[in-house]
Amino acid sequence: MSVQTNRKVQYLAGICAALSFMFTGATLAWSSPAIPKFKRGEANIQITESEISWVVSLHNAGALVGCYIGQVLNERVGRRRTIFGSSIPGLLGASIMMFTTSPILMSVARFFMGLTTGITAVVTMIYVTEIADKEIRGSLGMTVQVMNNLGSLMIYGIGPFVSYMALNSIVLSIPIIYLLACLWIPESPYYHLKDERVEAARKEFIKLKGTTDEKWVDEQLGIIRSHVRESMENKTSFWELVTNIKYRKSIYIVTGLKILQYMTGILVVQSYLEDIFRQSSTISGPLASIIYGLVQIIAGILATFLTRWLPRRILMLVSCCGVSICMTLIGLYFYLQDSVKVDVETLKSLAPLPLVGILGFNILYANGMGNLPYVMQAELFPVNVKAVASSTATMLACILGFVVTKCYQNVKEMFGHYSVFWSFALIGYIGVFFIYFFVPETKDKTLEEVQDNMEMLPEQEALSKAISINENV
Repeated sequence: MSVQTNRKVQYLAGICAALSFMFTGATLAWSSPAIPKFKRGEANIQITESEISWVVSLHNAGALVGCYIGQVLNERVGRRRTIFGSSIPGLLGASIMMFTTSPILMSVARFFMGLTTGITAVVTMIYVTEIADKEIRGSLGMTVQVMNNLGSLMIYGIGPFVSYMALNSIVLSIPIIYLLACLWIPESPYYHLKDERVEAARKEFIKLKGTTDEKWVDEQLGIIRSHVRESMENKTSFWELVTNIKYRKSIYIVTGLKILQYMTGILVVQSYLEDIFRQSSTISGPLASIIYGLVQIIAGILATFLTRWLPRRILMLVSCCGVSICMTLIGLYFYLQDSVKVDVETLKSLAPLPLVGILGFNILYANGMGNLPYVMQAELFPVNVKAVASSTATMLACILGFVVTKCYQNVKEMFGHYSVFWSFALIGYIGVFFIYFFVPETKDKTLEEVQDNMEMLPEQEALSKAISINENV
């Protein structure tokens, strides 16, 4: 039965919820203009290189705790209210950062801002994937990356040219913006159905689908309710997630994707962007940061359309291979500069290489590895363990992010700048094989279809493939 639905509410609600990721982008990019201000004395803050690394990396430590908070709130008070509540620690952290000159309090402020990042990372993608029709789920999910990039662009484009106080004021304004934008959004029907609030789920479902065809609504809601009820027969716990064999395949896939997403260099590029360009390019750090931010937002918008046209596996394969090549090129420049010590004229002719490499990384990362792992971690698990799985995956990302940002300076000094980028490239090359052999295609499938496929035991999956081949013959 085909019914014409109006997706306006789905688009608007998804975009408003995705605004929370503007704060993530802004806080990750904050250190790029802030670090030069520290070094030039513009911020009137006495801070060492070691203290800077703690200020940068403790954002990820806060996000780690925020993931657990987001998981609990997501299940107990719902997706909508959790998005509201996520703004509180961000507002507190940004307020502390505005007025402190103590590196210790700055670290505390970054921790609080990380709490907001962790909470939104867990709940926002769950919300977006649950409210969206299968035809637009991928592209609407990619708006999260667009908003993340928009937050980064604000900081890259404005941060180098304003005072330290003004920079922190921009960061402070973002949680207020997304809190106000999300006041009207409907709750996810899946949250209500989880607790058997059928009428409440029906009301939200009608609002999201924009249709008055009650027969179709009851039919579709019945399918979702049956699947949710079946899922909720199993426990909602971390122990259930890691011990039940039917989630094993999903765990392996999401773990691999999170490693690729965070260990191919994105946080180092975002956090130390201006500093990297000061060491490598003839283009000024602030100008390069603005170019990076503009390219990032354009690439993110392009990605929302590409996910409508191309399979997700193809996008991730091209993205992973591309970012690895770009990291190889950047590492090559630093190898020639720092180890081989080529002459000035040769180095001058190679000066555009880091800019080309980082912009290429930017475009290719945004069109695959930047956001599709978020989409898939919300797709691959059923409703009973979705929040736990999303929280666990994001915790893993936070640990990886903390390790990368904390160790970047030490690895650079001990083994050379090129070793950092070549390490990222190596992980990406390995990831190409992982995606090709293990990651399934989820485009144009309902959440129920995706999860049914993932829960198949190996022998069931082999039988299903054999039947499919016979039908085609």
